[in-house]
Amino acid sequence: MKPRVAIVVQRWAPDMAGGSEALAWQYAELLADAFEVELLTSTARDYVSWAGVFPEGAQASGRVVVRRFAPAFTRGAYFFALHARALGDWRPHEPASERARTVWTSALQEELIKFQGPWCPGLLDHLEAHADAYAAIVLTTYLYPTSYFAARRLPRHKLLLAPTLHDEAMAYLPAFARYRERIGRFLWLTDAERALAGRLWGVDAGEVVGMAIDAKTAAPAESDGPYLLYCGRLDAQKGTDRLLDAFASYRALHPERRLKLVLTGSDALGLRATPGVEFLGFVDEARKLALMAGAAAFVQPSRYESFSIVTLEAMAQGTPILVNAECEVLAEHARRSGAGFAFRGEDELHRAIDAVLALDADARAELGRRGRDYVHTRYGRERVRDALVAEVRAVAGA
Repeated sequence: MKPRVAIVVQRWAPDMAGGSEALAWQYAELLADAFEVELLTSTARDYVSWAGVFPEGAQASGRVVVRRFAPAFTRGAYFFALHARALGDWRPHEPASERARTVWTSALQEELIKFQGPWCPGLLDHLEAHADAYAAIVLTTYLYPTSYFAARRLPRHKLLLAPTLHDEAMAYLPAFARYRERIGRFLWLTDAERALAGRLWGVDAGEVVGMAIDAKTAAPAESDGPYLLYCGRLDAQKGTDRLLDAFASYRALHPERRLKLVLTGSDALGLRATPGVEFLGFVDEARKLALMAGAAAFVQPSRYESFSIVTLEAMAQGTPILVNAECEVLAEHARRSGAGFAFRGEDELHRAIDAVLALDADARAELGRRGRDYVHTRYGRERVRDALVAEVRAVAGA
């Protein structure tokens, strides 16, 4: 009989294409050859309310058993008040104030983490009751109580954590630095993520496992002119408001270029009709890859990325990338691959757009080759699977 492994994630559904949800599912599938795998998650679909929509209980999904547990409550005004206070007191790149150190006791920090949700007592009770049945338990993403409180209640030697850490205010809470004492092995997506954990949490151990990028080469989408592409959530936290402003000013400076900005995904900004901006909403995988293959460049304006699947998918299509240099992970992708440009602010983004539009066929092909090589070498499926299985076996063997 194969050893049993649990993977814990705050929410999951088959159509969740990005983030820790996609990472958890991919890890479950990659481990299924060597282990019996269970995915433990909530009954919630959305991360704003954590309202339960899926039925509780266990159900097979392919080779993985998915076990769902109901949140005890949805988010309310209490959480949002605590969260606003935390954002004011714990600011990235700034030392903690005396007020923050005094007010934010361990109990208050854990109150914030708990009420952030999803708070699933049944999930934690299940893990505690069946800890001996699992050879290893993989926690995905550091932020939520499904990971934090599991790490408090379970044996350290059984635990692996894929933090999906990025430079945000919540990561500065001292409570999260306790992961270094409670986790047996860390699984990092990039070197930059591991370096950030070293600065914030004093963690310098763990392997860079990454995430497999399976994007197959697509035929470029047809277009009546050059376009920039962004795929994902249209949200101020993702920097898309600043991208829209920068694009509008670029188009005003260069109307003769007839450049377009094509956006796919969900709209949390309330996008208005804007000259040169085309919002397609959700598109299927084939359409997304075709749009990537045909774009003059793929733009990722977010400061808060721990990996950015879509950026790497675009690189796998041979498309130059324009990424926010304030995000160390994205800057690392651009620097190490040599397949694009990192920008700080609107003026540098304008110059980066000029640079990609000026590429001749040979220079563009070279950038494309570098991007594809970077993705296939670092994030090929076999390499990621072998590294992940080795890490889980090391825990299961112990």
